Amino acid sequence: MSKPLIAVTIGDPNGVGAEVALKALAETRLRESCRPLLVGPPTLWRQNLAVAGVSFKINEVENFHDSILKENEIAVIRFEVERPFQIQPGKMTAAAGALAAQALEFAAKLALQKKVAAVVTAPLSKKSLHLAGYDFPGQTEFLAEKTRAGDVVMVLLSGNFRVGLATTHCAIKEVSARLSREQILRKLKILHEDLQRRFGIPQPRIAVCALNPHAGEGGVFGSEESEIIQPAISEAQALGITAVGPFPADTLFARVDQQNYDAYLAMYHDQGLIPLKMKSFGRAVNYTAGLSIIRTSPDHGTAFDIAGQGVADPGSMMEAIKLAVELAAHSTAG
Repeated sequence: MSKPLIAVTIGDPNGVGAEVALKALAETRLRESCRPLLVGPPTLWRQNLAVAGVSFKINEVENFHDSILKENEIAVIRFEVERPFQIQPGKMTAAAGALAAQALEFAAKLALQKKVAAVVTAPLSKKSLHLAGYDFPGQTEFLAEKTRAGDVVMVLLSGNFRVGLATTHCAIKEVSARLSREQILRKLKILHEDLQRRFGIPQPRIAVCALNPHAGEGGVFGSEESEIIQPAISEAQALGITAVGPFPADTLFARVDQQNYDAYLAMYHDQGLIPLKMKSFGRAVNYTAGLSIIRTSPDHGTAFDIAGQGVADPGSMMEAIKLAVELAAHSTAG
């Protein structure tokens, strides 16, 4: 069986994306597990070789399937840009946001056309994205629209510890208004189906977090549990989905190592990602459930404060590429 072709985007060119990608692909076993295809301006990838401290030769190709690369070479797909881009480490600019978005959309098209088996996205700056005129909270939402996904679930995972989010990038004061029985049920369906389809888990067990302290304490601290979350869980159970809860998040996540859940559904961003990152930061992976394509990403952002210094840790990017390879292989086998 041929090795899967994995597209790796450059992310925000003023961040650490290209650096951690090149460092990750310098790991021989990782590079040999797939055929990596860099997406972004070849000149920028080459400029990052010295920053990353690696000695690959980056070859620009029209069609990766027709290319023959030597052991110390990596392919970058031909990528046209309107005007030359000057790297400014740590700067948020419209030009950087536009380039990052162009690379992301290009990679998504390759995946939709089945030209690559999966996409690994380096971090981009949401502010730079907005400066460039893209009205998306992040890459998850960007890819959801570009792939015409009806709904998606942002999942952060490390090994078998998988946390999906009912709401993602929004203010805390907006969370309750964004929750509904129908919306939580959709998220549970997507999680359930992806765990079966992508991860090969026949009957996934999903634990659902409460929104309020002590799961609302019988309505004393809020009614979202009884009026929204519990009815959604009951409907999911009626559909054959093994979802349980809602549980107080503090005690639920305190016992992760003693539990046998395949995934957790948190109600908001920090509720789910703080415990995951405390346990696995730097080795966790961002995965988007519900897409027609496989997409993974590191668990960190652009790290503007250390961009261009060559000190960025590639650990999470390595894990993101590994997971993309595993999921691509599983999808092929399935």
